[in-house]
Amino acid sequence: MGRPGKTLASISAHMIGALCISGMMILFAALIFLSGKQIDYLTAAFFLLIVLAALRFSRRYLIWFTALASLLTFIILYNSTRFAGLTQWLVDTLVYFVLGMIVNREIEMIRRIQHHETEMSTLSDISASLTKTLDLKDLTNQVVNQIFSLFDADGCTVFLMEEGEKSLRVVSARESREEPEILAQILNTRPRVGFGMVGWVAATGESLLSGDAEHDPRALHIAGTPFDDESVIGVPLQIEGEPFGVIWIYKFALNAFNNEDLQLAQIFANQVSVALANARLYEHVRCLSETDSLTGLLNSRSLSYITERAIEHAQTTEGNVSLFFIDCDNFKAVNDTFGHPVGDKFLRFFANVLLEGVREGDSVVRYAGDEFVILLPNTHMKAATRIAERLLETTRQRHMDNNPALQTSISVGLATYPEHAETAEELIKRADEALYMSKRNGKNQFTVFSSAPEGLIN
Repeated sequence: MGRPGKTLASISAHMIGALCISGMMILFAALIFLSGKQIDYLTAAFFLLIVLAALRFSRRYLIWFTALASLLTFIILYNSTRFAGLTQWLVDTLVYFVLGMIVNREIEMIRRIQHHETEMSTLSDISASLTKTLDLKDLTNQVVNQIFSLFDADGCTVFLMEEGEKSLRVVSARESREEPEILAQILNTRPRVGFGMVGWVAATGESLLSGDAEHDPRALHIAGTPFDDESVIGVPLQIEGEPFGVIWIYKFALNAFNNEDLQLAQIFANQVSVALANARLYEHVRCLSETDSLTGLLNSRSLSYITERAIEHAQTTEGNVSLFFIDCDNFKAVNDTFGHPVGDKFLRFFANVLLEGVREGDSVVRYAGDEFVILLPNTHMKAATRIAERLLETTRQRHMDNNPALQTSISVGLATYPEHAETAEELIKRADEALYMSKRNGKNQFTVFSSAPEGLIN
């Protein structure tokens, strides 16, 4: 099934122009035929229309215009001379065709030169812009936008190999159709290396050009997306001959790309491969620096950053940000009784308990040792209080490995922006102070920071 929603409005500008010129030829011939006037200017008029067509249209259209002009000339000459002008008709047809082809060839050469200069200028701009960022998301968005400009594409997706090199993930995608559900399906797809057209490019490291992707024997259709007449180009991203991703370009038409497009895509991919590889490495190193190696949670280095971003958003929306400081009450006893390996396993177990107890969009951070922080964006103090009560109850009931001795309670300190703090640093400090009060008052409880003289309430 072709692209949905096709109407007369989707007819190409070329076709509309061709119909207009054809109509002008027929109208012109009809007026001469019906009036019976002299036809001395017939060749000049048709030649003018064909030259105009040669300036705008491809050779396929030019042959059609020439054939139409020749047919109309024959009809008019037959009506007026009864084949006495057969030689003139043949000469006229030859003139139409030869001069039209000459003009068309020259215009085509000029267009190719201009197109090549545009491509080289764009590639130069790309090379310059790629050096300005190491942020993978920004970089891949630039790549996608440049591809839309270079190829007049209907869609583009940048895939990078996952760890283990068995599948690919989408890091950036763009679709000309403004249908969020289709884009969501593309963003969530995970092609396997070696399966489907994208997987084939990733596995072989070879480029791919297909004029009818839906019927290509290597194709695997993405569930939830329509069946379209689609042409595709797939080029590998490579470093030292080793593929690490794929750039996927497509148009909703059959045979819409040629070998020149494929060569340009390969040049483009070669240019962006080094930049993308560097950005990917930078993202990996940054992730390691911001992630706790034991639990997989964010670490204390990232806490200030994500808290600042949450407060900035709250300032623009006049919202709230709440923050928990949490201490695992019984962790020292677990470590002393069962040893550090079991203690490490218990911290991972405890981290999962906290993750299960928060909502999507909340961030859990391992701050230090057995201290954790939970950031709750867009959350006022009353809602945070309910969450804290639920966390207290959940942790009391959970045991690791069904061993009652491997269980803990928690002490929680709560502070909320803007009630208790105006900055990220203040919010973290106030929640830490509230946690200290919970621990001093006997643990297994939560305390809300207060600016009252006694300092805290619980």
